[in-house]
Amino acid sequence: MPATSRNLTALLLAFSLAVLGLLGGALAWRVFEHSEPPATESLIVLPEPRIVADFDLRDQRGEPFSLQDLRGRWSVLFFGFTSCPDVCPNTLFQLHQVRSALLETLGPDEVPEIYLVSVDPERDTPDKLASYLEHFDPAFKGVTGDDAQLRALTLQLGAMYHVAPHDPGDTAYQVDHSASLMLLDPEGRLYGVLPAPHVVDHIIADLTEVLNNSGSG
Repeated sequence: MPATSRNLTALLLAFSLAVLGLLGGALAWRVFEHSEPPATESLIVLPEPRIVADFDLRDQRGEPFSLQDLRGRWSVLFFGFTSCPDVCPNTLFQLHQVRSALLETLGPDEVPEIYLVSVDPERDTPDKLASYLEHFDPAFKGVTGDDAQLRALTLQLGAMYHVAPHDPGDTAYQVDHSASLMLLDPEGRLYGVLPAPHVVDHIIADLTEVLNNSGSG
């Protein structure tokens, strides 16, 4: 592995561990304050949902997508890209399994909306996002936008990505990204984080617990 790639991987790992450390500390504070956290398998719940500032992205239809589109129901955001060789397709398949299981006991409007937020807008056009997600679940939605808007959103949620420098027209460049799932509540606030590696049964149990306690939003 080239030194640059190793450095990027180490940076992503360090950043992810720092974020998880902060979330873990927040959870410990919540317990210390005698506030009973939800009984979850792997979901790290924030002491208080974090307000997310507005942003301006585009969905897989090329339509504007902002914070308002995340309000009204629970949402799961995954930051990745369609040319990802393994982590992204594996995670999306797991999320399809999660959604299918939740639909056995909940209505379509009660199940959290699943979003792939592409951090590779140069290659991931709206049409490509729509075609890619169709292979996993027709209900999945894709979102992307320019680098400034993407970074404004990822920094708020504790996610990170890096697009390797490349020449114009080069389509073989590398993209590194964190693999956590971000759970947002029906007000569009960051409620908690599901860190990788993901276990389908744990995600199902955690989302079911949260939805049951909240009345599904």
